[in-house]
Amino acid sequence: MLRVLMICGLFLCAGSASAELSSELMKARDKGISLYKQRDWYDSQPLLLKAAEAGDREAQYYLGEALRLSKRFMTPDAQRWYEAAAEQGDIHAMLRLASKRDLCGTLDTCSQDQDYWRQRAYQEGLERTKKGDLQAMSQMYAVTGDADWLKKAAEAGSPVGQYQLANYYKNGKGWFFSPGARQDAVEKWYRAAAENGHALSMMKVFGMSVTQGDFESAREWLRKAAEVGEVDAVSTYGANLVHMPNQLDFPLDKVKGYALLSLVAEVRHEGHDYERDLLKAIEPTMSADQIAKAKAYAEEWKKAHPAISYFDPRFGF
Repeated sequence: MLRVLMICGLFLCAGSASAELSSELMKARDKGISLYKQRDWYDSQPLLLKAAEAGDREAQYYLGEALRLSKRFMTPDAQRWYEAAAEQGDIHAMLRLASKRDLCGTLDTCSQDQDYWRQRAYQEGLERTKKGDLQAMSQMYAVTGDADWLKKAAEAGSPVGQYQLANYYKNGKGWFFSPGARQDAVEKWYRAAAENGHALSMMKVFGMSVTQGDFESAREWLRKAAEVGEVDAVSTYGANLVHMPNQLDFPLDKVKGYALLSLVAEVRHEGHDYERDLLKAIEPTMSADQIAKAKAYAEEWKKAHPAISYFDPRFGF
């Protein structure tokens, strides 16, 4: 193993820069990633493939993820794209290849063994943290399991690190002198991440505000989370606008509420019919003109806002 490490020169032998993409390929990649983040692991693949074949590291990683998740296990095709992304320095791709649960671990089919990829992820991440890379700091937690990296990432201003640290404390990890101190730390880091633009943290702060009876704050954070496209925020906002239910005292706005619910219904998979059921319930109370305006508003929302997303972690399930 040491011989392999020395040959690679501390794993910096492979370039870390992705290929330059044409505007057409960038659009295909971005659309593919948007579909992936809506858990459309099938329709995203042809779009991601175009950019992956052109050498784009992000497309290669997400294509590997889409292939793995659509089949529910690591496939040779997924492995190939993880390896392509890993050779360009993608730490999460390296960790996929280091997993004992996947092909590299069970069938020994990877170009390098698991220890190689884990060591490479460690060295790559360590080099980046020395340069102040916030993403690498939170990635080092996935590499090492050492919560000190989460703390470093959070304190340095990484929204992902702040969110992960809040989750870490919420799940009972770490030591606190009193239960109240733990809850204070959870709220502190969720709020820090939310103020840093982290969509899932915005929803956490929204929930805390509701629990605390601070509905003005709850409305503000729900709107913010909806504006960045967090799927449950858009759904909850839409439902409250049509007063189904009216939990947050938003003014009744059937046109906007219907529009937002219809946008979420577009990305929900079969069997998740909450928004579709609400639309069926409200349609009889709306005029044809109102429904037409709602559909037009939905199209304008798409143009003016990020695509709706589940905001699943980049290196998650």
